[in-house]
Amino acid sequence: MNRKYLFTLMFIVGYLLSSCNGTKNKINDEKVRDSIGADLSVKPTHVERKHKVIHFESVNVDSIVGIYRVLYKTQDDGQIVTTYPITDGKGKDTVCYASQNVILTINKAGKDIILNRKIQRDDFRSFIPKNEISKYCISNFKITDITTTGIKFSINFCVPDTDVCYWFELIVSDNGNIKINEVIEKESDM
Repeated sequence: MNRKYLFTLMFIVGYLLSSCNGTKNKINDEKVRDSIGADLSVKPTHVERKHKVIHFESVNVDSIVGIYRVLYKTQDDGQIVTTYPITDGKGKDTVCYASQNVILTINKAGKDIILNRKIQRDDFRSFIPKNEISKYCISNFKITDITTTGIKFSINFCVPDTDVCYWFELIVSDNGNIKINEVIEKESDM
């Protein structure tokens, strides 16, 4: 009989402890979610639940080139790029894509941070018409050249799953200044 009471008591104590820990974890999870949500500077655009949001594959690069250490990664920025195909005109084939930013960090000679910055769609507003920019997102970002005065990157903004793009050259100088040049294709390049 004592054994029966002992097992029952252990069961009740175990249940109470797990219930207390479950509540504690929920509170901690909410704090984590709140802190993550507070870090996002851009709130997501409202998208109807019937549309699935397609996320691009995350890219993480950690590279040492010459005297530079270049780290960059892509991450969702909380904005949505919506495409409206012409096939039925009723929105049934609407596709939503998660827009991305690039977090870029460049160290020189293993110690000096010359740049730690988020590269985002708004940085290119002077090149892409205001009424079109929401249709584009970063589709490609890569190192193209290292010079004695800085690093050059290629960056493309495209309408998702199309070849409708803007091409840019992003130049980061040794002192951390950024210069953006639009790359315009010549007809002979086509």
